[in-house]
Amino acid sequence: MIGEVRIPRPLWTHLRDALLADCMVETKCFLLCRTLESESRVVFLVREVVPVPDDAYVIRSASLVETRPEFVHSLLVRCAREGYSLLEAHSHPWAGDARFSQIDDNSDYQKFLTTQSMSPPFRHGSLVFGNDMSFEGRFWDYQGGQMAPIARLRALSAPLLTRYGAGFYPPWLHAAEQAVYDRQIRAFGAEGQAILSSLRVALVGAGGLGSQIANALALLGVGQVLLIDPDRLELSNLNRVVGASFAQAQRSWRKVRALAQRLNRARPPETRTITPLPHDARSPHALTHLLGCDLIVGAVDSAVVRQYLNTVAVCALIPYIDAGVGVRSENGKLAQGGGQVQVILPGETACLACIEQGVRQSVEEQLTPHQRALSIRGGYIQGENIPNPQVVFLNGIVGNLLVWELVKLTTACAPVQPYVYYDLLQQQAFPARAERNPECLLCAEHADSMLGQGLYGLAGYLPSVGKPKKRAKPIPPPRGS
Repeated sequence: MIGEVRIPRPLWTHLRDALLADCMVETKCFLLCRTLESESRVVFLVREVVPVPDDAYVIRSASLVETRPEFVHSLLVRCAREGYSLLEAHSHPWAGDARFSQIDDNSDYQKFLTTQSMSPPFRHGSLVFGNDMSFEGRFWDYQGGQMAPIARLRALSAPLLTRYGAGFYPPWLHAAEQAVYDRQIRAFGAEGQAILSSLRVALVGAGGLGSQIANALALLGVGQVLLIDPDRLELSNLNRVVGASFAQAQRSWRKVRALAQRLNRARPPETRTITPLPHDARSPHALTHLLGCDLIVGAVDSAVVRQYLNTVAVCALIPYIDAGVGVRSENGKLAQGGGQVQVILPGETACLACIEQGVRQSVEEQLTPHQRALSIRGGYIQGENIPNPQVVFLNGIVGNLLVWELVKLTTACAPVQPYVYYDLLQQQAFPARAERNPECLLCAEHADSMLGQGLYGLAGYLPSVGKPKKRAKPIPPPRGS
């Protein structure tokens, strides 16, 4: 069992400023979290940072901090009432490489035993930060009756900020990878290539746009790429789906199977990790895989699915990069064409719901045929009748613009552009403004938003995903600091 912490950039800034406000004494904060759990991993999704007020300290010195039992008890009551888990964070202002002290070890063990009766679904963990915000972390594994380490903390900023807990280290490259990706290492360094090689990316959509993105991710050496798409190849796909063969289209192969087979052949044998998943992205099986990824990429033409992926990303605090393309033709000539790439960092940049374009299209897709015909006649839906025009060169340009933003986001080799638009006829790519909506029901920082809500926020989407039952348990009095 291993742990991970995900935290929106504004909350990370709040936590850092609170812990380092006074470097003469230790400082404490509490983090209220949702959790995502599998057999081997627990992810803490930070929803709120609660600093300890001055009058709630019993002891506060350069080497010791202890909070009043009443203050901790009130937080535990709230956790039980609202379904939160709790991380306790304190500083070691005199240390540049944070480690738990013997006092911390004894105190945490007693506290974890005291709150074990609240589990499940409650999780209790502890973090210690040095004056450089290096950290060590652990949480209580109530099934094993022991402490388990927190290996990684990720702040959703641009670029992503990733810190590894004491005893855990950034990824490194195998000898075969160093040879294969030598020219890329010369472009953005061995550290950047190692980051790409360690990523687990879910790519939803394996059509014309998605296959271009998958091809670029595979050639870049992204460690694991999960291809999610239930569709089968048709002969009309062969003008734009990278690597698909005539025989595969005749036999109606799954798009993800054909794509994975070809892309894996271009990788070293030990890194053939392009995995096909021929399911609808909204299925429970696909959701399990989405929640286990470092990034989600959307290359779908359904705004309903795009909004779903947007919601999963916001609820699970996973970066989501979305792309779309469109072409309009009149009398056999291109009249308009282009595409956009949007980088969604939950709690930091605008989500799809903020900019409303996906919401409107979602409504249009759910109209009856009669309602849609009336909308087209009235000029509310623009473009050709289905099937829409599709061209490989537009997919290639927009797909690679998305991959470039992914590389910038993860390796910090250049500034991230949260929203980029490409005009096909003008042959120009330029950034566009995408403002966050402070009242957005999905990603705003108010208490009722879905930001960091985990499965609580997704309960309305899947029948098999429900809110954990709240159990009325007595809240034990806290022990230790």
